[in-house]
Amino acid sequence: MLLPGIYQLLTSTPAAAVQQKLASPAAQSIFIDLAPKQPARPFLVMTVVSAPPAEASLDGISSLVEAEIQFDSYADTPQASRSLSNAVRDYLVKTFNAGGLPEGTTIQFVDVTVDHSEPYELGGVGYIYRTLLRLKAFYTEAP
Repeated sequence: MLLPGIYQLLTSTPAAAVQQKLASPAAQSIFIDLAPKQPARPFLVMTVVSAPPAEASLDGISSLVEAEIQFDSYADTPQASRSLSNAVRDYLVKTFNAGGLPEGTTIQFVDVTVDHSEPYELGGVGYIYRTLLRLKAFYTEAP
């Protein structure tokens, strides 16, 4: 599965630059689709925005999927939110870029489609800042 594979990748040793920006430990600071109430900050939420088949041919739909994956970085300051987002972008697009995820999915990140700061939101005891990053990728699920 794509998001569990990215989760495993981001919580593994090679992604230390990302882990340094998260609340400790990283495995409790990265969430798929939804964060629990009041998690330690900064934290990251990953969501698949779209994942249609990449191509159809006369043989049918291929197993290659063209996806857009959203990474929402939340922190107590806009600078910390931006720093986490940049670490995720740099690791996935520049350092990792293409290869196998720990659970067997193969993926190649090809483009940044959205990268901007969102307005702050009122939190339980103050403000929380979010930076939104979307990456376009091609992947094939593990068999």
